[in-house]
Amino acid sequence: MDINSKAYELFWEFYNNNDKFKNLIDINFSLGKVRFFNDQEFEKINSQNFILPIELEDVQEFIDMFRLGYNIGNCVGMSRQLSYSYNNVDIVAGILPILKGTLNAEREGGHCWLEDDRHIIDTSLMLVIDKSLKDDFGYIEEERLTSSKLRLMQNYQARKEFVNDKNLKSKPRK
Repeated sequence: MDINSKAYELFWEFYNNNDKFKNLIDINFSLGKVRFFNDQEFEKINSQNFILPIELEDVQEFIDMFRLGYNIGNCVGMSRQLSYSYNNVDIVAGILPILKGTLNAEREGGHCWLEDDRHIIDTSLMLVIDKSLKDDFGYIEEERLTSSKLRLMQNYQARKEFVNDKNLKSKPRK
């Protein structure tokens, strides 16, 4: 996916208008501690069986949510949906102060993201960030659903099984 697509609009807004964010990105991109979503994430996104709970024009697959920019302001749903494609990822809810005043994060910068052992996976910013930078970016954790807890949740596991069932083929909506 082109880094100039709608999925990246929030990233570019902060990059172009927030010097602290821009500096963090510039330094840590060059160090390999921050990167855009790449083939690894897009393979997970593209491989999912996806059924949207509400009908949206032009959305047939999970990738369409990103292509059309629905990842911005929908971090809870997007993070949860992407989590189905990982085996050891936590779903984390909290605050990212830079988001204050943006779509669906107006009051405090409420946010949701994924974390594995080494990375923050942020579907709104379309970034994979080394966890050592969590405080630098300002992520404030309030609640965490750990991968071990997710493995015990029957509804979550049933949805994960459906999303990753290679025998199913997503069918376009009529």
